Amino acid sequence: MTVPVKAVLWDMDGTLADSEALHLRTLVAVLTHHGIEGGDDLHASIFGKTGREVHTYCCERFGIDFDYGQWSMFRARHYLSEAPQMQPRPGALGVYQAVRTAGIRQAIVSNSSRMLLEAGLRALDLQDPQLISISANDVRAGKPDPEPYQRAAWLLRVTPEEAIVVEDSPTGARAGIAAGMRVLAWPEHESATATFPRAAQIVRSEHELAAALGVELSTSF
Repeated sequence: MTVPVKAVLWDMDGTLADSEALHLRTLVAVLTHHGIEGGDDLHASIFGKTGREVHTYCCERFGIDFDYGQWSMFRARHYLSEAPQMQPRPGALGVYQAVRTAGIRQAIVSNSSRMLLEAGLRALDLQDPQLISISANDVRAGKPDPEPYQRAAWLLRVTPEEAIVVEDSPTGARAGIAAGMRVLAWPEHESATATFPRAAQIVRSEHELAAALGVELSTSF
């Protein structure tokens, strides 16, 4: 028996917001500040990780003990200076609005800090007093740990079986699966589909995403 969908849990960066490039630019900027060239594989190496995990990775990779407080503040200032120009991922907000119109509850679950998540919500005009959002500051462990998605479901008062996760990264998809939820993987590039867990359902456009969620896109989007 199929359990009715009562909540859609959205990842933010790369899923709702076209912000992955901005996150990468902040990292390149802080590395350059320390006289380090990141390399062409940098984005693939940090994709989906929390800020602290990225810091740990860079310390180990480049053999330098960066102070985390100064490191994160430098990146945050760079991010916030550019965040007002952030754009939504093409098609994403149309599906988000369709889910809202259908009366399905929603939450946003991010590995970013609360400060950066709020900046993104403002840029995309998604701030809402009723919106449930989970940041890295709200949990003990970020994705791929299931805790962020488990907390969102608890706050929405739904069971894992009643929630669907929408993710653009394998890291986030693993978190949703570990939380016992159905996961729709919406990668930015076709080449990334092979990196997702087999339990995730791949969707390749906003139209496929809307169909998988059982909602109808408005012609105005």
